[in-house]
Amino acid sequence: MGDRIRKILMGVFSLIAVLCGAYLIWYYIWMPRENMGTAEEYEEYKIESNEETPEAAEPVEIPIDFASLQAQNPEVCAWIRIEDTHIDYPIVQSRTDEEFYLEHSWEGNYSPAGAIFIQTYNAADFTDYNTVIYGHRMGNGNETMFHDVHNYMDMDYLKSHQNITVYTRDHIRSYKVFAAVVYDDRLIPVSFDFSAESGRQAFLDSLYASEDVRNQFAEGVEVTPEDRIITLSTCLESEPHHRFLLGAVLVDEK
Repeated sequence: MGDRIRKILMGVFSLIAVLCGAYLIWYYIWMPRENMGTAEEYEEYKIESNEETPEAAEPVEIPIDFASLQAQNPEVCAWIRIEDTHIDYPIVQSRTDEEFYLEHSWEGNYSPAGAIFIQTYNAADFTDYNTVIYGHRMGNGNETMFHDVHNYMDMDYLKSHQNITVYTRDHIRSYKVFAAVVYDDRLIPVSFDFSAESGRQAFLDSLYASEDVRNQFAEGVEVTPEDRIITLSTCLESEPHHRFLLGAVLVDEK
């Protein structure tokens, strides 16, 4: 009788283990992918550029359909693109909950993959000295969101993927990557007084002061407290108190 009960219990526990494993696979791998949408779905918000546009002083031609994006979610404020990477997404900014888009897609639907977002510490039009852009690292072969930011730990990759473009409704801003560093988990926008030159310099100094072997610094890219920069921030696997940052300086604005 005892052996029979043990066999029954073992069968029950095995079934529970299989079901739990299946749920975890769905939750951490398939559900994020289902909520991310396909590349084709993002393509519908991109507008074909007209290369024959004359050089006269005309409004900047923005290749992103912000009207359609904001019709779905008024909190869409920009679009970020890094050529030859998977980073090509709308940027959102919640007006009520700084952490909302950690677990919601840009449309506002629940998703463990979250969205690419900025917080209200920054202006939505990217006119601040340092706009911090957040995105999940992802994993398990999922190359969405800010997964590709980790590739900048390799200098050759940094050199060949140094240009970042941010689109807003009225402007196209081009940035050049100058640093890829392991950093602590402090909330950057409130940790430095970016309204003062000394605070801006202190942040730059803190990037270069990081001594992690995974850090990379671009050669020949000058950055000063008078420049405007963006900082891409994502998490590090098994390092909950660290972030991986990608710093890029504004080099052109239209």
